[in-house]
Amino acid sequence: MAKSGSSQSVETDTEPVDRSHDTAAVDSDERKLMATLEGRSCPHCEGDGTLERGEYKGNAAVVCDGCETPRVQVWSPSGDD
Repeated sequence: MAKSGSSQSVETDTEPVDRSHDTAAVDSDERKLMATLEGRSCPHCEGDGTLERGEYKGNAAVVCDGCETPRVQVWSPSGDD
């Protein structure tokens, strides 16, 4: 299935979520999601780490400062940068 040129995706854990609607709304949703998760305990390392905004494989992400597991990762499809 082809996606529109302005599509973006949000990945939570391992399941990607297609967010191919209005770009401004997507950016707002991304900021809200990242702000919501930032500062929480990492569920992967059972409370030893804290989730913080950062980068994972070149993408904006919320990553554990202890185990470095990304909990959310946001990217633009190739060619949309």
